[in-house]
Amino acid sequence: MGAADIVSSTLNSRAVRSAIGNNGKRVFKASFESKSQSEGGIISWLWNGAGRIVGLIGAFLTGIVFSAVAIWDLIVSSAQFMWNFDWNMTDQSIDEQIQQSWNNLAGMLGGTLGNAFGYLACGVLPAATIFAFNEPMGAYIFANVAEELQEELVGNISNLARYTFMSGVQTLLLWSFKNLRKWLKNNPGLLAIVFGEEKAQAMAKSWGSSGSKPWSFAKAVENAVESIPNEAVRNFVEEFLEEAWEGCVEAGYVVAGGIDSYISKQKLARQQVPVLGDEKYVEITPDRSNENERIILAGPEQILKGNIIQTMSSYQLIENRDVGSLVGMPADDYLRAKPQSLRVIVSFFSVQKPPYISKNARLVTATYAIPDVKTSKLDWETIKLACGGANGYMWGRYRCTGILDNGRQMQVMGATPDEAEDRLKALLTLSNAQLVKKPTITEDRGEDVSGNYLKKPTKLYPGFFTIMNQYRVPGGRKGGIPMSDGTYNRKNDKILLWTDQKPIGTDERIADLLKKPGLNT
Repeated sequence: MGAADIVSSTLNSRAVRSAIGNNGKRVFKASFESKSQSEGGIISWLWNGAGRIVGLIGAFLTGIVFSAVAIWDLIVSSAQFMWNFDWNMTDQSIDEQIQQSWNNLAGMLGGTLGNAFGYLACGVLPAATIFAFNEPMGAYIFANVAEELQEELVGNISNLARYTFMSGVQTLLLWSFKNLRKWLKNNPGLLAIVFGEEKAQAMAKSWGSSGSKPWSFAKAVENAVESIPNEAVRNFVEEFLEEAWEGCVEAGYVVAGGIDSYISKQKLARQQVPVLGDEKYVEITPDRSNENERIILAGPEQILKGNIIQTMSSYQLIENRDVGSLVGMPADDYLRAKPQSLRVIVSFFSVQKPPYISKNARLVTATYAIPDVKTSKLDWETIKLACGGANGYMWGRYRCTGILDNGRQMQVMGATPDEAEDRLKALLTLSNAQLVKKPTITEDRGEDVSGNYLKKPTKLYPGFFTIMNQYRVPGGRKGGIPMSDGTYNRKNDKILLWTDQKPIGTDERIADLLKKPGLNT
């Protein structure tokens, strides 16, 4: 069969496209397309896009609120208007000012609508035309035009709304003054009560008449200041009044801005509460077997959830790690640089259970390294018994030093010489090393400023022990940390001793630490 005999409907690509849906047609959905209307062509697309724009304008108009700054701006503008207002203005002048305000408003409205029409005619319509031939390009151009249209339209409407409101207030004041003056002139009896009969009649006749002199508060104050004969006093009064007004206006804007800022922060805080949640306080007990060790966290609920997970992860990460097991050993071991096949490092604390913090007195700690440990003695009960059991032992200023037959030494501090020697011998029952001679006892007589011994008798309790398994493995790159002499140090693990019962999984952890590191481990 030749190439001309291929039937298009049998092609795998056509079968896949038919399985996708819409008979294999891939339709691009613009961001302005309504989800509820899938048909209608270019007219429907334009209608939905226009609906989005109108909705945007409606949302803007709905969101217009009078802030403290806007209210103060209105007060300042009204005060300036009243201060400079010509109270002797004729009715004709009032009508002309009102008409001029409406004329200006009509001009601004025409400019706003003209700007919108220009964007629609030269922006939206071309984008719709392009969309009819190239949907992706039309949607992209329409998005850009809509963004610019939004910015221009929102700015113009904002200015128009502000001017309309200010003009409306001024028009209302002018109209009210005109009608109030007409009513007073028609009822001269009220003016007579204040100004007298003759003066009231003259005022009713001349007030607002054609050709009368203008009168305003600003002009009256200016004439009063200018009439001061002393130039120094005149300058003082003039500058005082001018700066007092400017200072009052600026201070008012500062106060209004502070009010708006405070209200905005309060609204933002209320909006964040549903998102982040209320303020919560959580007390975590990371180790259920030790209720004395607790961690307190506080913060918004959603943030607190992540902090709880992070806290528990950090606790699990460092729970069985101890930097002291790597660097807290006698300096002589490093200087001799003799590899040890197996050793146990026991840490004692003056607090029976973690957290190891002493509230009433100084926290006392002691760390003893037992070299060349017998594997048969690596049992939780045996090690705890050698450390004095649950009651621990009395620590103090007497130092018992034992020289061992493997070239190393051990030191233990005790409250008495016998206590120190007994604890040294008890710990050495875990080791293959033997004492080569009777241990020596020395006394640390260090005193504080009060003359008391620094190392006072203190009950120490076994907190945990660490097994250090180390072998020389030539060429080995697995199972430990490389040392400078080619030795590879097996990972160490902290095993708790302060618990009343042996922690679950202790035997498995000890067995894992006893594995010899090498190429295949």
